[in-house]
Amino acid sequence: MKILAESILTSKEQLTVPKIVRQLLDIHAGDSLVWSLDEQGQLVVSGGQPYSLADVRAAVAAAGRTHAPRGVTVKNMKSGIAAAMRSKHGRS
Repeated sequence: MKILAESILTSKEQLTVPKIVRQLLDIHAGDSLVWSLDEQGQLVVSGGQPYSLADVRAAVAAAGRTHAPRGVTVKNMKSGIAAAMRSKHGRS
């Protein structure tokens, strides 16, 4: 395993992420890091950048439609709710 950099834990229990690591993870001020253990018990640190709305939209667009939308009327919704309530509360 190649050592890239070293950090020292301060008296306030804080770490400075070295520049080389910030560049490799493409992290910036305000980004989060994810700390996890792999199957061998090794600590793994990765960039845990939250997804932006643009990222989510792009992912949904790329996935395409999973099924054709069905039209439902208010009357059908009320009927379905009434049937579910009758079933739940044992009324016919």
